[in-house]
Order: sequence, then C-alpha cells, then structure tokens
Amino acid sequence: MCIRDSINAEYMGILLIRMTLEATIICLDNSDWGRNGDFIPTRWESIQDTARVLYEAKLSVNRESTVGLMTMAGPRVDLIATPCTDDSRLSTSIQSIKIQGEHVDFIKAIEISQLALKHRQNKNQKQRVILLICSILVEQPSVLQTLAKKAKKNGLAIDIVNIGSNENVEKLQNFIETVNNADNSHFLHIENRSLRVPDVVISSPIAQSGASAPGEIGHPVNSAVDPSQDPELAEAIRQSLEEQKNTLAKSSTEEKKEQKTEEKKEEKKAEAPAQEVAEGLTEEEELQRAIELSIRGEGQEVKKEESPKVAEERKKPAAPVKDCLLYTSD
Repeated sequence: MCIRDSINAEYMGILLIRMTLEATIICLDNSDWGRNGDFIPTRWESIQDTARVLYEAKLSVNRESTVGLMTMAGPRVDLIATPCTDDSRLSTSIQSIKIQGEHVDFIKAIEISQLALKHRQNKNQKQRVILLICSILVEQPSVLQTLAKKAKKNGLAIDIVNIGSNENVEKLQNFIETVNNADNSHFLHIENRSLRVPDVVISSPIAQSGASAPGEIGHPVNSAVDPSQDPELAEAIRQSLEEQKNTLAKSSTEEKKEQKTEEKKEEKKAEAPAQEVAEGLTEEEELQRAIELSIRGEGQEVKKEESPKVAEERKKPAAPVKDCLLYTSD
C-alpha cells in the first residue's frame, strides 16, 4: 500500500486555516545557554526542531510566503539565510549553526531583520519576525519599549518563544503588548520542562500567525511528523494537502461560473415577458399602450413596439375634408 493511502486524518492532525502571504525571519538563540539539558533533548536542539516546524508550516500553507534564518549570539548577529521558499536550504542552514556567545543581541536582531524584510522582493508580503530565546536578556525594559514602538510604527509583527528563562517573562510580555497591533504579535513562555518545545509551539497562535477565517487547507500540526526524521511521510502529507487545496479551488471556480450563467439566464427571462406582451396585443391594445407610454415620456419605445399594421395605417394619406356651408340665423 502507498504511504499516502495509509495516512489518515487523525494522524495528520490537519488544521484548517488560511494564512496571509508573509515574509518571515526566524531568529535563533545559539548562545551557550542552549547547551542546558533541562529541556529534552537540549534547549538548542529544541530551538532547531521548533524552527523546522515553523518554516515547514509557513511554506506548506502558502508557497509564495518566504522564510529566512538569523542567529542572535556570537561575535555578531548573522543573517544565515535570506527569505526564500527553499526548505532544503533552510534545513542545511540550521545544521550549520554553531553554539557560541554568552548572550543574544535582541535589539540588533530585530533591527537587522526589519532591514532585511524591508528589501523583500514581494511587497505584498506582510513582515514578521519570530524569536526563539533560551537565554536571559540583558537589555533594559525602557530600551525594549522604544524598539517595540518603532517596530509597530513600521508594521512589523513579532512573535517570541521564551524557553525556560523566567527572568525574561515580564519584559517580553510588555514588549509584545506594545508592539501588538490587531492581535498580530504573540508571546509564548514554556516553563514545563517535561514538554517538547515543538509540540507546544505548533499548537499555539505563533504557528498559526496570519491565520484568518477557516475554509482553506492548512498544514499538518501533529508534531509526530518530523520532516527530518521521516521525509517520505512529510512529503506525502504535503502532497495530500496540495491536492485537497486544488480541489477546493477548482470547485470554487466552477461555482462562480455556474452563478454567472444563472445570472445571464435570469436577465434573459426578465427581458422575454416584455416582448411576449407586445407580440400578443391586438391593434387597438397596441395603440392604447402606445398612448400610455407617450404620456409617461417613453415615446421612443412606442415606435419600437408598434405593429406593422399600425405603421401602415399611419402612412396612409388622410381623407379629404368635404366642403360644408355655415348657416347662421338672422
């Protein structure tokens, strides 16, 4: 049996959503804090797996969306992958990242991400930055508030996943409250170390960022399907979703064509009764109708609707008037 045929909807855990066209940059915390093994398997590996889940979700739902990758720790903030649609390139870039540095440069990461998104090729894409953080931030709350106001002014949506670092919660919550515009930004703090980070993130609003009304095929949200572990199964799921999406699109197009056809039929039916009435009238009735139309200021329609017999009668010369005498009494 083909793998695709063996997949059932329960295992896929399909979420039916519609996502907006977006250009997203995922910022990864590759600081030394990632070596901590309090999250299974480690904080850094949890961040890597979460990044894979997020870019697969973005690209699976809308193939015109783009995703880039950035590291936040080390000698400098590094944009290791510009926004693209190539998931294999993103996967290779994640594998090449090295753990280095004591802290992340939160402010510089957002500023460079915003600059990269500003130069995106498709200006119809909305801008989004997702930060995966596992270290303690050293930035002051006042500086973060200034950055948040600037990002909001520039229309930048920001999602933050905070892994284990309780010291960041208050300042990051305030940051998201400031930058949030029409619920386009989210903050997720994962404190329970018994949970797998990708499982929590994929079922959160962050994985569904840009989602609007239901009605179109979305992405598989069951984190048991890891593309890196079982690429054949992941590809089968993706193709299945694409087929369903195409079927819905085709059905919608056919419905629109049928609707237009029905509208044209209704227009023709509305015109037909007027012609039938004109053809079924007697000569006297046509004259009476012509008079009524003339009174209403529709004299032009009288000429169009009068019968040939009436036209002939109007063309005949008028009978001569006989001479008559006028008698008057004395």
